[in-house]
Amino acid sequence: MKRNMVVEPLANEKGVALVVGLLLVAVLAILGFTALTNSNTELKISSNQTLSERAFYAAEAGAEAGLNSLRSLTKSGSAANIAPPTNINGFNFTTTDYVKAIASPSNGSRTLPATSKYAGLSSFCQRYQITSTANSTTSNTSATVVYEVEEQLIPLFQFGIFYDGRLEMQPGANMTFTNGRIHSNGDIYMQTSATLSIDTNVTAAGKIYNKRGDTGVVTGNNTVQIKGADGIYHGLNFGSDSSNWKSNATSTWGGTVQSSDHGITGLTLPLSTTSSDPYTILGNGASSDAGSLYNQSGLRIINGVAYDKAGNVLNLAAGGNNPITVTSSAFTDQRESKAMSVVQVDVAKLQTNTVAMAALNNPPAGCDSGILYVSSDNISNPSVRLVNGGTLTSGLSVATDTPLYIQGNYNTSNSFPSAIYSDAVTVLSNNWSDSNSAKTISNRTASATTVNAAIMTGNVPTSGSNYSGGVENFIRFLESWSGKTFTYGGSLTCLWSSRKATAKWPSTGAVYNAPNRNWSYNIDVANLPPGTPRVRNVERISWRQVNN
Repeated sequence: MKRNMVVEPLANEKGVALVVGLLLVAVLAILGFTALTNSNTELKISSNQTLSERAFYAAEAGAEAGLNSLRSLTKSGSAANIAPPTNINGFNFTTTDYVKAIASPSNGSRTLPATSKYAGLSSFCQRYQITSTANSTTSNTSATVVYEVEEQLIPLFQFGIFYDGRLEMQPGANMTFTNGRIHSNGDIYMQTSATLSIDTNVTAAGKIYNKRGDTGVVTGNNTVQIKGADGIYHGLNFGSDSSNWKSNATSTWGGTVQSSDHGITGLTLPLSTTSSDPYTILGNGASSDAGSLYNQSGLRIINGVAYDKAGNVLNLAAGGNNPITVTSSAFTDQRESKAMSVVQVDVAKLQTNTVAMAALNNPPAGCDSGILYVSSDNISNPSVRLVNGGTLTSGLSVATDTPLYIQGNYNTSNSFPSAIYSDAVTVLSNNWSDSNSAKTISNRTASATTVNAAIMTGNVPTSGSNYSGGVENFIRFLESWSGKTFTYGGSLTCLWSSRKATAKWPSTGAVYNAPNRNWSYNIDVANLPPGTPRVRNVERISWRQVNN
């Protein structure tokens, strides 16, 4: 008979199994603790990295805020007074040396280099350093970003055409524009059923479109021709609203046509006044600031009376033939449907009048010689008219807060710098007759006329289907110019809407018929017109992150 046998483990074997078990538990515990520690460490690293990234982005935002503040400074503003943001997403900012001027070999007057968006223009330059240190309000995290930026003060009349708002070029007749840059702080619309030829850089802080700004209609294909960096004209047959605009514009024109998509930003203006309203440059005394052309002028004609810079009354008759006459209801402006009263300046007599020229050549301290300011509020529908201005003998700028009319050739040889600053500018041809001004257009036939002067004036902007008249009618006309040529050389600047000559563009047929337009930029940047204002451009030159 067999008996079942049970093998009992030895006592020492039981002990070994217990030890092995305990060791396994210990190893598992260590592994778990290590995993937990590593996990906590990774969480801390991740958290610290997140905090560091947030601090960096906050510091970068602070630097961008400083850059934008520099760009928006008016003439009276100081970079030293720019303060960093008070709070961005739980971060505050170190205020010491936030924005400060720095010494640089590039400071001073120079031609902007090829790396600038406005390469080739003359500018007064100053370098600044923006140091943005963002400090977390919930941890010890901080970050510092440093920008080096350049402030460029660019004389405005270096641009062939400059608009603060929407710029439209939609001529019904053939038009050419050569040399000086075309720039808008807003959008640009270019389109024509004729031919528009441009051989200069075109930039917009907004968009660039190949269609009408009033109706959105495209009226031609390849009728707008812009010269590229290759020296060849290329048709503007696509715009910012087309796919791949940025790359296609670059490949087509090689950088001569650029919009906000290419990094073009608005230029702060004007830097001739302390006011944010550029119209203040036309201010006539009590309501104007120190930078207005009234306060920059050596000779002032107010209500027909001549004054010097100190307000002393001048007897112009004692200096020769009096160049100033005041006439009520001198002629009819059919666009405004008004009989205009005129303060007329005979430029030829002005330049030979010893009293007038002595005042013009003795301006307020720090201002340019050759600025004449004219204003009137004691006659109905006041305006200024320049006559006999075909030849200038010295630099002359005429400023007024009223509409201004140029009758006949003006500064034909372009031997001296000249500018017009006004509410609106109308050119009356060499064939103009006051007696025919109220008659039908068949009685107002123009003859070929030449004007050379920088013109800063206003327009009546496009509103709905009411077209502004565009750059082609920025200088206004009151005659039938069909088949006649208006030759213009200078710089066209539109910074405001007209406030006194406010009638809408009348189209052609009754008020005027368009001339052949032969327009170019012909300003000598080494000899700018008296009173030329500056605009500010601020470009980032470099940036870096500083380890805290």
